[in-house]
Amino acid sequence: MELNYLDELEKIFKYIGKSNTIALATCSNNYPTVRLVSSIIYDYKIYFQTGIDLLKYEQIHDNKNVALCINNIQIEGTAKIIGKTNEKQNNGIMEIYKMYHENPYRKTFNDEKVVIIEINPLKITRWDYEDGKPYRIFIDSEEKSIKKEVYV
Repeated sequence: MELNYLDELEKIFKYIGKSNTIALATCSNNYPTVRLVSSIIYDYKIYFQTGIDLLKYEQIHDNKNVALCINNIQIEGTAKIIGKTNEKQNNGIMEIYKMYHENPYRKTFNDEKVVIIEINPLKITRWDYEDGKPYRIFIDSEEKSIKKEVYV
């Protein structure tokens, strides 16, 4: 069976859900860190909010390359600081965020030190099994390509 890029991308984001807690890895000055973030998914992008006084913000500011992991899915992408939570252009994202993360939303919506980060997934790898054999699905969002590889 031939794989379809959009079908597989849809399966992955459906599996992740509209909201989830995802491990986010960042790095700057050869100092990597990882932590969990409460995220939302919108239009095949991942969003979360963070304080400008936190290490993840500093690392993203210095190095836009990030990695995420949730269960059997690994994502490599680029992060973009899209502005403060209460800026007009971010109203749509914040309304979705409020639906899934109401308590953090209430605590930080008007906090001038809190911004929204947008992750653009570039490469996605999903591990799975078929007939008891492990395989990986590789999705490249830049090339809009997909491949399946049996892992031996």
